[in-house]
Amino acid sequence: MKTSVVCLLVVILLSAQPAHAWLYVIAGAAATACLAPFAIPAGVATIGFTTAGILKGSIAAGMMASYGGLVPAGSVVAVMQSVGAAGLGVGGIAAAGATGAAAGAVYEKSKDN
Repeated sequence: MKTSVVCLLVVILLSAQPAHAWLYVIAGAAATACLAPFAIPAGVATIGFTTAGILKGSIAAGMMASYGGLVPAGSVVAVMQSVGAAGLGVGGIAAAGATGAAAGAVYEKSKDN
């Protein structure tokens, strides 16, 4: 329910021409926080990090093989497999929202030039 409300607010904010610069920041944050839980795990699954584990013969399998079979905790492969298996956590969604807010701010600044 909460995600639906956020997504609705994103659509409203992005469909209007924001009168205030800070609306671009809010729209960017909301858009990425809304889309990231779906887009990032889908992208990670596309290269082979799935809910069932690393897909044989995939890019993910090649990445894992580059570690010689011993993947350290916190490595890129470990984090991507975690996202592929369990989805994007609260920290990941917050990071995506912050990235979107920054993108909104940069977009607004670029309009001034």
